[in-house]
Amino acid sequence: MKTIFAICGSTRDHSSNLQIIKAIEKLIPQNYQLNLFDNIANLPHFNPDLDQNNPPESVKIFRKSIVNADGILLCTPEYAMGLPGSFKNAIDWTVSSASFSKKPILSIVASSLGEKSFESLNHILTVLEVKPIAQLIPFARTKVNRENEITDPETLKLLQANIGQFINEIETGASV
Repeated sequence: MKTIFAICGSTRDHSSNLQIIKAIEKLIPQNYQLNLFDNIANLPHFNPDLDQNNPPESVKIFRKSIVNADGILLCTPEYAMGLPGSFKNAIDWTVSSASFSKKPILSIVASSLGEKSFESLNHILTVLEVKPIAQLIPFARTKVNRENEITDPETLKLLQANIGQFINEIETGASV
């Protein structure tokens, strides 16, 4: 069984980003397991002094989950024209460990508009040696329902194509 480690950039209990992750879980092949990281708000504030020899236990677990996964799914909103602080904090904890390096990544920004976060996340992932399969889902709240289904046909078609490419990269090891 292949694993996809999903990181939701929203800390809201019922965010549209979480709904999209759950919708993707329904769209991936049955021989894949999606593991949701739901402790993003519990990671300590990034501090390079704590990242020297023995980082906090929660950070070690987070990094190990990334390294052990076959692929990574990132799904985040945009807050105040940028990435949410807790999401950026989580990414910052991976820089020195190179946890994301050369991993197949499906990167989604799902927000009202989201262009600034989309651009920022792609720049950050480039620095982390990742070439993500990236998708922007503007007006995300209107494109997913309470049953965690993508209701907009165009968004669903693009998402299915991106999931297909993502799964292919995992299977072939073709990322970056």
